[in-house]
Parts: sequence; structure tokens; C-alpha cells
Amino acid sequence: MSVNILFVCIEIPKIVTKNELEVEFPGMMLSKIENSLVGEITNNKLIFVSSFGVITFCNFALEEIQSFLSRLDIQEAQHYKTALINQDYPMVVHSQYTKPIIDEHTIKYDKFDKATASIISLALSQSVGLEIRERTLEMKMTESKKLYEKIETLQVKDRAKLMKFASSIAKERFDILNQLYLLDKPDILWDDVELESLYNQLSLQLELKSRFDVIEYKISYLKESVEFAKDMINQKSSEFLEWIIIWLIVIEIIFSVYNFIKDFAK
Repeated sequence: MSVNILFVCIEIPKIVTKNELEVEFPGMMLSKIENSLVGEITNNKLIFVSSFGVITFCNFALEEIQSFLSRLDIQEAQHYKTALINQDYPMVVHSQYTKPIIDEHTIKYDKFDKATASIISLALSQSVGLEIRERTLEMKMTESKKLYEKIETLQVKDRAKLMKFASSIAKERFDILNQLYLLDKPDILWDDVELESLYNQLSLQLELKSRFDVIEYKISYLKESVEFAKDMINQKSSEFLEWIIIWLIVIEIIFSVYNFIKDFAK
């Protein structure tokens, strides 16, 4: 007999605390994996809260998810499927699947426990976390395009705005490397070959590494764009200072000639 399980991973525009989970689910067994909270409510019902704004519901009904989000004061709770970044992933538990496989966008395995659910939730959370960053970077790419369109007219007064844009890019890269840790495998995989195989398959299916590489490329491109714009502004600033010096020299020469003529006339 097979058991169908559904994982629902959702972007959360606020931090969900350990205390909020304990109040919401009294008696829940709570633990941590890779800086994320894992709550086991029943044997096949779990909740996974990441440290980077993503929450995964395992075996929750749609109404239960909406109700929980509403109690967290999330305005998009009732229409999260269209208002928030989310991803669903089904799983079939059956004795015939002695090794974890992913077939037709479905996880198939004969084992379901807290460790298995945590690994699946982590991979899905990383995927949604990546999509959040992808959308943010798309907006910054649009800003970068506008920057290039007016690069010839950039002035020294634009330096502050440019530095603010550069800081936002640096923060974006910091958040990706220090919060999503997308290229790091969780420690619990070290002693479990099958869980490692499951994570690797999910990572490949969700294209985590290739998407991360694209993000890294875009951040590098944005960084180079800002550096180029800064060089343009610095060059214009240098040219402006050079012209000031030239005019000061010209004025000094004019006064010197004037004084010479004045003295000669005497």
C-alpha cells in the first residue's frame, strides 16, 4: 500500500520564531538542521522553517496552511499561491522503492521519517530561496540597464546613488553565500548514502547549482557595471579638477601680466 505525501514550500515575508512554532503546535518535537527549525507534529506531518525566509509544510491540507499563515499575520495567506513564491513537490512512499528515486516530478522511496522529510524540505527551501534572489537580481539588472543608458551623462553628484546601488549588490551576494549556503550539503548526509542520493537527485532536478552559478554570474556582471560607472565618474571628477587647476593657472598668469604691465606703465 502506498502513501502519498505533499511538500509545500512558501516564501515568508517575516521571520518565524521558535516560540511562535511552540505556541502554534504544543507538544511538537522541535530540532535544528543547517540553522533551520524542524518541527515534528505527528509521524508524517512536519514543518520546516529556514533561516532565509522560507517555510515548508509536509502533509498539511491547503486550509491548514492558509490558517497558519493567517495567524502569522501574513496578508497574502488566503492567496499565497499567486502572491508569494511557492513550490509543491509530491512524494510516494511504497515498499517497492527500496532506493530513493525521482520520477515524473515525484519522489519515490520506501522510507519516510524526520530525516528524509528534512532533506526534501531543505532542498525545496533552497530552490524557493534561489527564486527569491533571482527575482531580486532581475530588478537590479533592470536598474543596471538604466545606468548604462545614461552612463555618458553621469555626474559627480550621482556618486552617492551609485554607491548605494553597489552596497545593495554586495549585501545580496553576502545573503546568498551566508544564508542560503546553496552549495553546502547538510551534515546529516555524511553517514547516510541513500539520503545523500536523494538530496543529489533533488538538487539536480531543481537545478540548484546551475541556477546558483547564473546568480553568481549576474552579481559579477552587476559589480563590473558599477565599477565601470564609478570609473567614469572618477574620470569626470579628475577632468573637472584638472580644468579648475588650468583656469587657476590662467587667472594667475593674467594677474601676473596685468601687474607687470601696471608696473611697467609707471
